Amino acid sequence: MWLNRLFNSKKAKRLTKLEYFEKFQLIELFSLLHQAEKFMKLQNNSDPEFNQFKDDLTEEIYEIEYNNVADFTRIWDWFKPNHEWNKATQNEGKNLGNQIFKIADYWKRNQDFLPGTKLMLNEENGVVLDVEINGIFGKIRWDTNKENDIEDWSGLLGSFFDGGGKILNQDFKFKHINDDGTLKNNCG
Repeated sequence: MWLNRLFNSKKAKRLTKLEYFEKFQLIELFSLLHQAEKFMKLQNNSDPEFNQFKDDLTEEIYEIEYNNVADFTRIWDWFKPNHEWNKATQNEGKNLGNQIFKIADYWKRNQDFLPGTKLMLNEENGVVLDVEINGIFGKIRWDTNKENDIEDWSGLLGSFFDGGGKILNQDFKFKHINDDGTLKNNCG
């Protein structure tokens, strides 16, 4: 099945820099990151870990913005719930952190197959399973009532997108499977 999808695919048009920025809301992300930077500078906190994170965050923002490096992986990791940002800012920075994470998470899910990512290909919805092969994820469980409807796309993210694959809104609800890819109890 996946070979048909792979070899019957049309080459996707490459995005211009402006289209890329619009698709991933990067202008908004940079604005939010600068708000986070200002927020951190306004805090009266002498904790060495806080100050190290503040310095690292500021350096990362400028590294990405001015060196034209389109890798938001560290931002994505720092702003995950209960990671560095939330530890440093507590509840005060929670809303800002959630906004940053939402944009960075969408970007990250379009760079790598991540476990739990909900996606669609040829009108079929599925989820990336938490199954790693040589450090790479990519086994997709399709939303069918079949006991074992899994395809291996490991290492083929570009081909997945070229074949028309898309990342779904992560709040999407499946009909036959749970968010972890297991079959729902009422299916079969």
